[in-house]
Amino acid sequence: MNDSPYQYAGVAAILLAILFPIYWVATFSLAAGDPELAFRADFLKINAWDLLFVVTGMLEIGVYLALSRYFRDQINGGFLANMLIVMALFVALFHSSVIVDLLLGLGLYTEHSGMIIDVALIASVVTLFLYAFALLAFSIGLLARFTVLPPALKLFACGALVAGLLQLTVVLAVINIVLFPILMLVLAFHFLAGDQTVEVV
Repeated sequence: MNDSPYQYAGVAAILLAILFPIYWVATFSLAAGDPELAFRADFLKINAWDLLFVVTGMLEIGVYLALSRYFRDQINGGFLANMLIVMALFVALFHSSVIVDLLLGLGLYTEHSGMIIDVALIASVVTLFLYAFALLAFSIGLLARFTVLPPALKLFACGALVAGLLQLTVVLAVINIVLFPILMLVLAFHFLAGDQTVEVV
């Protein structure tokens, strides 16, 4: 597993582990007073945080697609590979909300800004819930192969299940600001550690 795509995925996972908490800690700090008002205000301006939001999304999508390829290459992991593609799709949809920032930040459609922001917020919440269900389905499928997984993926499978459950609770989802980077570092280790294959049974 030393070829370039997996090495790049390992580096992407490390970068994501660093940038993800920076973005979300800053976002929640700015929204500490009135979260809804803060998020609405953020849609009306374009800044460096929007760029970081896009970068984290691209990194996450890249990591999922590389992991999807890994399962498709190593085992008949069609379900796992497909669920990772679905997760990548939901991540892309969630991060596409930056388009609303661009439109409103440039002064376009300002007369309908309230309605557009409402739709964007609702769509983002729904997308996060769908992502959580996809993550749970993926982690359960991964745990079903627990005994044949490399050690790093065993740890990742358990952590992914916890992360999915936390995401569904909404309130406890904030814990994922810490858990998600840890999972990315586990994946980075798996991608960069060498040739760790899944035993076919």
